[in-house]
Amino acid sequence: MEEIETITAPAGRFAVRVAAWEARNSQWVYVPSLLDMHTQTVIFAFANPHWSMDQATWRSDATVHFVLRKFPGDHYPATLELLVNCANQTAAVGAGAEHSLAEIEQALEAAFEKKPSTS
Repeated sequence: MEEIETITAPAGRFAVRVAAWEARNSQWVYVPSLLDMHTQTVIFAFANPHWSMDQATWRSDATVHFVLRKFPGDHYPATLELLVNCANQTAAVGAGAEHSLAEIEQALEAAFEKKPSTS
């Protein structure tokens, strides 16, 4: 994966770092991670590199809103929203309960429903 972009929070303490990889011919996956710029530590990174960021918007100095999808897209809904509080190291999927960042990938997976096979 190649780092392509860093989106820094308004106060500069936290940042979203985006790395990209080509999943299929001209189909790119943009994998986000979260950094504490003061300590230079990664506070969250996906274990599975198939999570792709469609959008990241800083709502405050420590809160970022993500629109995410997962390659190859064989699930409902097509995208999920994630609201992360970097200072508290917690996040919520959609309007759901708050989870620690260590639990968030599992919570995202649980929010998907597998599409039925068309074969």
